[in-house]
Amino acid sequence: MVQLTPEQFETIQRRLDILRVEAGDIPRFATMTQAEYVTNRDRRGSLERMVENILNAATDISKVVLTAMDLPAPDSYRQTMLQLGMSGLLPSATAAKLAEMTRLRNILAHEYLDIRWESLRAFLQEAPSVVNEFIQIIEHLLTINTVS
Repeated sequence: MVQLTPEQFETIQRRLDILRVEAGDIPRFATMTQAEYVTNRDRRGSLERMVENILNAATDISKVVLTAMDLPAPDSYRQTMLQLGMSGLLPSATAAKLAEMTRLRNILAHEYLDIRWESLRAFLQEAPSVVNEFIQIIEHLLTINTVS
């Protein structure tokens, strides 16, 4: 069982609130086209920022949980998600999908618009179910965890 300190509990709760809000915005972009992504800077920036916020919040939560489990927090976002799967907290398939999604952080920073779009389109298709499952697991963890 994961035993959270009050500070860890609060940190996870704050990040979870951010994650819920950001994940709630995913449907706004479900019908976005590549042409709109390329030509509409405001929508492109909003989409990219939402994705970054989701990935950052999920990774921050994961690192706190790994610390509470006395497991080392890996250096990369990808490895952090995989470690949660190996710990048994997340189903391994969910952890693998989240690990793959974390690659978007580097893609957003370093790749051309057409390459970014393909990755973002895949994110928009998979993220609703994967992120929702992650949120449910973390919410369950918080409800069963007794804060010391």
